[in-house]
Amino acid sequence: MRSKQITWKSSAALAISTLTILVGSSSCASLLSSLRNASVATTSVATIQPLRSLQGNSTWVYAIAISPDGRFLASGSYDKKIKIWDLLSNTLLYTLEGHGDAVVSLAISPDSKLLASGSWDKRIKLWNLETGQLLRTLDGHTDDVEAVAISPNGKWLASGSADTTIRIWNVQTGVQVHQLSDGKWVRTVAFSPDGQTLASGNEGGTLKIWRLMDGGVLKTLNAHSQALRSVTFSPDGRQIASGSADRTVKLWQMPTGKLLHSLIGHSGVVWSVAFSPDGKRLASGSNDNTIKLWGLPEGKLLENLIGHERGVRSVVFRPHGNMIASSSTDKTIKLWSLPKE
Repeated sequence: MRSKQITWKSSAALAISTLTILVGSSSCASLLSSLRNASVATTSVATIQPLRSLQGNSTWVYAIAISPDGRFLASGSYDKKIKIWDLLSNTLLYTLEGHGDAVVSLAISPDSKLLASGSWDKRIKLWNLETGQLLRTLDGHTDDVEAVAISPNGKWLASGSADTTIRIWNVQTGVQVHQLSDGKWVRTVAFSPDGQTLASGNEGGTLKIWRLMDGGVLKTLNAHSQALRSVTFSPDGRQIASGSADRTVKLWQMPTGKLLHSLIGHSGVVWSVAFSPDGKRLASGSNDNTIKLWGLPEGKLLENLIGHERGVRSVVFRPHGNMIASSSTDKTIKLWSLPKE
């Protein structure tokens, strides 16, 4: 259900072409509705260069995660390996092997002790983050595992798959406790800060909010015109950000589902979105090789982070301090120091 090595080509010309189609639409009302909440990026913004790179990867780096205590960074790659880095010393601690295919999603528990990895081998693995020991393997999905997330209380793990299901697992026992049917390839999942709901995004561009207690669907939003690639809740749970193959980032009010902003500026697939710990900034990483930093609540573009030579697959904020980490198909992980607000 996938092509493993897809090279996405993007340019400013594609964005201009899209705009031309909109302007030429016969429905003015539809156009105004589309643009009403749009925030368009301009070129009069600061450019930030990377602070440093973490060396050691020899292939595409699909996923990264930073531990809540700010000490560890985990990376997952096309070569089936996971690497654990100490951010205090910028040294590689472990290389974890065990998956049979590319590692495309990672999540770290709230206590910074457990790492979950999702792979195209259809499996989820749980690791001791401090020692690198494999704790257990979760089997059940029948196709690629595209996304994993751990609940705020550390008790539950959610996984999304190309088999069109979302599964909820007991982290302690490894037992599956829920199976939610999305109907389409599930690309991304995220828990709300209170742990009561789960957001998911699928290949059709649909964003769903699920009630964890019984697996019921609370809200279905036709969020994007192409596949959703990333969803995340704001720290206060009042907003969801979504990134898509349609090159846009959108902000949604919760629990109403109202569209607050469409952030326009990327010229390639938006693979990853992340809120800053204080919720005042949003980072988006794209196949156009850039990371954009947006100011909230206005949705204004603040900075462009330029340094990757190929698409940016994952962006995360370090929990403490003004720092972003990013991974790319250019085989690098980069750390960025952000200006203070």
